[in-house]
Amino acid sequence: MSKGYGTDKILSLSVSNQDDHERISAVCRALSVNDRLRIFQSILNKSKNLSEISHELNMPISSVSRHIDTLVETELVSVSYQPGLKGQTKFCCQTALGVEISLAPPKKAQQKDKEFVFETPVGMYSDFAVTAPCGMVGLSEGIAELDNPDAFFSPLRSQAECIWFDTGFVTYSFPCAFARKNALKLLEFSFEICSETNYFNDVWPSDVTVSVNDTEVALITTPGDFGGRRGRFTPLHWPINSTQFGVLKTVSITNEGIFIDGRKTQSSISLDALNLKKEKSLRLTLQVKKDARFRGGINIFGKNFGDYPQSIVMKMK
Repeated sequence: MSKGYGTDKILSLSVSNQDDHERISAVCRALSVNDRLRIFQSILNKSKNLSEISHELNMPISSVSRHIDTLVETELVSVSYQPGLKGQTKFCCQTALGVEISLAPPKKAQQKDKEFVFETPVGMYSDFAVTAPCGMVGLSEGIAELDNPDAFFSPLRSQAECIWFDTGFVTYSFPCAFARKNALKLLEFSFEICSETNYFNDVWPSDVTVSVNDTEVALITTPGDFGGRRGRFTPLHWPINSTQFGVLKTVSITNEGIFIDGRKTQSSISLDALNLKKEKSLRLTLQVKKDARFRGGINIFGKNFGDYPQSIVMKMK
């Protein structure tokens, strides 16, 4: 297929593309002569030799040949040769089904917003203070002594796929260079959590306070500590009568306000209020306060535990 044709054999040219200018002029000249238009009409959807065209249009065969050569140069018509009584016979056929010449200015490419996504394991918190019952578990058995808050100092915490505690907090630190170098439109965190109690209880609400760089931005009430079926990614060694999965929560911060799972909250805090350009790091804190209305503890799930294949994810745009 000739250059410039699509799969539907439409010749598309644009005045805004300087490389098309010579081609546009040639096509326009080729179609500006009435006899050429008559020839083109004659061969629409049907190949014909020069003699057939000459007889049909009552036009000298030499004129037909000259006009055909001009149409071939523009790639509107093509020719082929077949054996005849007196040597080879020249057959002419339509090549293009249409010509489109755009007079519109070039479309500006839409610039996509830059995006930075960072995921950290649930055990890689940078600060904590928790109360029992508490613990953590990995892809194998428990990786820290249960109900001992000091065990949260263990270097094995990097292997955790689920951590839990009654009250207190964990803080995760993220790089902040993207926010310092770009005009930020969105800061978003997503994580899988649920409440925490013995075994599981689907009706066990807990208030989880979400803070960014020590500024409280959202309050999430988890409805319960979920079990009764194995989580999609929960390892088989974990008892089926214990916590199995949570709910995926998303906290988005823009200059229009705070959104939880896409629904705007009544918070008056905006992205500008966090003043991230002056921060060396970005800190996300998940906390269950001792004086919370619903003090039901928290489970935080990693990508290999629960229903969602992710840990703590931060997104900036």
